[in-house]
Amino acid sequence: MITFIDNALLILYFLSFFIVAVTGYKYIRTRKLEMKYLVSMLIGIIYLSFYSYESIPDENIQYNHIAISDVDELSEKDIINQMLTKEFDYYKSKRLFNKNKLLDYKINRINGPIKNPSDIGHNYYSVSYSVKTINPEWIAGNGETKGIWVNNKSNIYVLLKNDSQYFLKNVGTGL
Repeated sequence: MITFIDNALLILYFLSFFIVAVTGYKYIRTRKLEMKYLVSMLIGIIYLSFYSYESIPDENIQYNHIAISDVDELSEKDIINQMLTKEFDYYKSKRLFNKNKLLDYKINRINGPIKNPSDIGHNYYSVSYSVKTINPEWIAGNGETKGIWVNNKSNIYVLLKNDSQYFLKNVGTGL
């Protein structure tokens, strides 16, 4: 099933389909195909293929929280590692042409807990990780770019807890 993002894209989709259909009809009727019709038909088919692929909605995954009952025996560092792994796996599973697509990742280290004198009761953690990507959203900020790997990116996270869940909140870059 194709979900359309915008009415203009829906019209463009139908227009492309119409061009391909008319070109195909002309070919069948005359058994002769001019180059301009062949090119327009190929462009239409390629567009329809990519648009159909990219219009499939992403699965909505909540990666920044986890039930307390699922991590009873784990330390806070292990909980953060599990939540970050879930987040990075989500970005790794995204389609190729989507924002924030990761090709690979590696969590280098998790330091903490770091106490913040102005925020008593919450534990902060400094996380260093590396990502393999071609998207500039991941390249911006800190880290060392080497090929398509961005090594040693770092962020500060705070682990929050309510009655039934842990939440991981990114509070900024670190180191």
